[in-house]
Amino acid sequence: MIKADLVIKSNAVFSGLTNSVFKGGIAISGNKIAAVGSDMKIDEWISADTKVYEYGDALIMPGFVDAHMHFFTGAFVSSKYMLMNLFKAHSEQECAEMVEIFAKEHPEYSTITGMGWFPAYWGKNDPLPHKASLDAVVPDRPVYLLSADCHTFWLNSKALEECNITKEMQVSFGEIGKDEKGELTGLLFEIEASAPANENAFNLPEHEMKTLQESFYKKIAACGITSATNMSASPVLETNFKEYEMAAELEKEGNLTVRLHLYPSLGLDADLDRIKALRRQYSSDKLRVSGLKHFVDGVTSTYTAYLLEPYADKPETSGFSNYTSEFYKKSIMNANKEGFGVRLHAIGDAAVRLALDSYEESNKTNNNRMIKNCIEHIESIHPDDIPRFSKLGVIASMQPMHLILEVDEKVTRIGKERCRYEWPFKTLINNGAILAFGTDYPVADINPFPNIYSAVTRSTEEGQQIGVNPQEKISVAEALRAYTFGGACSINREDELGTLEEGKLADIIVLDKNLFEVSNEDIIETKVKLTIMDGKVVFER
Repeated sequence: MIKADLVIKSNAVFSGLTNSVFKGGIAISGNKIAAVGSDMKIDEWISADTKVYEYGDALIMPGFVDAHMHFFTGAFVSSKYMLMNLFKAHSEQECAEMVEIFAKEHPEYSTITGMGWFPAYWGKNDPLPHKASLDAVVPDRPVYLLSADCHTFWLNSKALEECNITKEMQVSFGEIGKDEKGELTGLLFEIEASAPANENAFNLPEHEMKTLQESFYKKIAACGITSATNMSASPVLETNFKEYEMAAELEKEGNLTVRLHLYPSLGLDADLDRIKALRRQYSSDKLRVSGLKHFVDGVTSTYTAYLLEPYADKPETSGFSNYTSEFYKKSIMNANKEGFGVRLHAIGDAAVRLALDSYEESNKTNNNRMIKNCIEHIESIHPDDIPRFSKLGVIASMQPMHLILEVDEKVTRIGKERCRYEWPFKTLINNGAILAFGTDYPVADINPFPNIYSAVTRSTEEGQQIGVNPQEKISVAEALRAYTFGGACSINREDELGTLEEGKLADIIVLDKNLFEVSNEDIIETKVKLTIMDGKVVFER
């Protein structure tokens, strides 16, 4: 009998196959799980050469799968090059003051990049910011400030110049901000209008970008994340894949300590040849093109989310779909035909319906293919569309922390009645949908535990209930399953990942608390003690 290389044991093992834990352990041989079960069963796998970890009451579980994040942007955001305390600002002026301090502290930075400003955090009647306040504090270097929801950029004049943005420019969706005189305000709304800023804001020399990736892998491993995603933030297929190449180099060097699943843009031209070439190039167990990404709408904060009925606080608009329904149906059908699952950003209830309609149309043509299509965010939904997820096999990819970060913005934007179906975790589960949880990092912190707490309590850390539908709380087991098995389904790897079963890849973590026994408040304080990815220890506290 082949013996185990590693054995981990605990009084609390969560396999993900049931809603409870058991006393026992996991035996690992090579990069696979050799056995799962009682102490007696696991002891049979131990030899003199087996490394054994005993964890008492700590929780052993599958590694987290962050089903939706912006990996490479996140690596930059977690670095010294990023001004992140804009989340704490309560006004445009405070933001500008923070930028001024950061710029003076870093005269060597040719570009100033920040994130986190959000009008919802400011005064109720504060206007949107203007380039003039940034020009006043940093007139000589480009300044790029990304909003907290990542859908609006605020630039100074130097950045507008660097991006070649003029008041005559046209975009097919989104908006280049102008004042009543037609002059540029420095604001770029939505993904297409923001594309030039995205290109320039996060640029670094290649050797520094590679170093940032390696540092980010360590941070991810410390959070217990063994599989991550990189969701394209562009409506068009990217032309530069330097970050992919760097990740591939790190894999060859043995330094890729997370399974990284790449989702380039579905694009606008229906040309899948380049995407198929990318899939052939990146197809390993640790680095692969797993599907494609696109945007149906924007966000409710700037009234660009697409609603079935007008906004409660701006009844002259219902938002909009970025492209026609025919575009999405044709593009998804073609992508599914070639074996690509598609993930559509859809926040408003009309956007969610359009996405479901598009997947339904594709299913009629590609009904024999095991394609994993997902809808990302689903912050509001019409109740008639909830059962369609299970019926169509569409995965609901959601981010619980977004509910908390919005601070009841949707109650104002769409009204209490429609908010009964905001972030409807429990109702989706009860209707047979598979939930996949992620953070949308850097929109929310990469740490999984505040996300789990948000799903279980729908409350702030201080205990304040957010939203009008507390009945959508889910159990700890349901939240963990969404963060493991659900995530594995979303990347089409549930046969390899997401539960602790014999023969699956050995991606396993140990938490310092048994989440099934601690109070909800203690969930946030949970730490990861051990992270095993591909059978190897990649983090140990």
